[in-house]
Amino acid sequence: MTRRVTRRHALAAVGATALGSLAGCSGVGSEPGFWDDPPSLDVDAVPREFDDSVPARPRIVPVGFEPEVAAAFADRVDRLLGPIPDPLTAERLPHGGFRERIESERAAAREALPGADEPLPPLGAAGRYAAARDHAATAVGTWAGVTVEGEPEAVAADGGTVRGRASGALDALPGPAADPLAGTAVYGPIERWYDESLRRTLVGGGSPADEANPIRAGEAVGNVERVQSYVEAGRYLRDRYAASLADPEPVAEPIRREMNRLGRVVGDRLRELHGEGVEDLRESPGPEAFVDGRGVATDAPSDSLLSSAVYRSFDGVWFDPVALGDYEPDHPATGLTRTALVLTRLRALDDIAARVEAGETMFPDGPDAIGAARGAAVASASSLADHENPLARWLATQFLPLFAEQDEALAADERSVRSAAEAYAEYRWIETVTGEAEAVAASVASEFES
Repeated sequence: MTRRVTRRHALAAVGATALGSLAGCSGVGSEPGFWDDPPSLDVDAVPREFDDSVPARPRIVPVGFEPEVAAAFADRVDRLLGPIPDPLTAERLPHGGFRERIESERAAAREALPGADEPLPPLGAAGRYAAARDHAATAVGTWAGVTVEGEPEAVAADGGTVRGRASGALDALPGPAADPLAGTAVYGPIERWYDESLRRTLVGGGSPADEANPIRAGEAVGNVERVQSYVEAGRYLRDRYAASLADPEPVAEPIRREMNRLGRVVGDRLRELHGEGVEDLRESPGPEAFVDGRGVATDAPSDSLLSSAVYRSFDGVWFDPVALGDYEPDHPATGLTRTALVLTRLRALDDIAARVEAGETMFPDGPDAIGAARGAAVASASSLADHENPLARWLATQFLPLFAEQDEALAADERSVRSAAEAYAEYRWIETVTGEAEAVAASVASEFES
């Protein structure tokens, strides 16, 4: 991962040939683009469906919701929706816009609730409960705002109360674990719920009482109810997991040490990419920082993949609690998981950049190559999702959703050579990044064991 150093200074010192190749990529000069005269591809022969199934979201937390607890979450949705007439007729609520909003949110709440026999991992089930309660509270909060039968702020706890509950739950994490690696994977996502709610969701959010528009008031109610659902689910899973341990141990300090070690690795790499004088390592250095010279035509699939992957990756660096420079995230399990994710992406970007430098366009050599690339990506993602290392399984949850957009693009009625080639390149990215994730997770496990 450290084979390239101080890109911008190196590029400033090279001759006109290398600079010319970069100029062509940036749109300066007359070098033709890849898509000015692309290779041929029989798009009609590209498969629309594939035999290899994307793996299900893996289980991270080894304990789940007991039936009576699951029933209590579902009952909360039913009780929230109780005041809304069913059916909600025009005679009862003449305003069509409000009526449509309430009905759509009520339907979304019922659809989000997990079925009794639906095989969801605990974290996935918690997310579904939170979504269902969000939609239900939004529906009834809107209903309360357009009738004289209630007040939106009376539907759920007030925002200040829920902020306090989320903050208290967050301060209690990470709890005891079987070992630091397991604690990272179990508590990282739960910390993330509360951390996101306090940093992004509740802070600065509107209060139902402050919203004159019933729809906005309903959304504010739903927002608070969703966070309250996560508070309850997180506490329950934390307590049940801790109670299940035969020999629990405190893990906060070793997790924090590993978070900071990984942060130093990430920081060193970002300094190499930025060169001297960078004000904030979280800023994207741009795709040009990853390559000494492109061996592919402008806008080739591999070149486009590098650019889009850099953008997506640094979006996460900017907004996530990543251990960088003087910043040490307050919550170590969240910090370690997100820093491991950044390191994984940086390693994968280096791999793609090396292919761009070597002249690999990532254009499929035939229709069957697209299915083969997807099969290789599914195999790599499955290996990660089934891994005994719980951090590897957590990393898999971050990359499995990438399949959906490309699968949908290939199944669409309107397909083109370009969309098929871009799907092929994205499958290659999934294979690359999931392979690097396994290596990063193994390095973290090795550090914990040493």
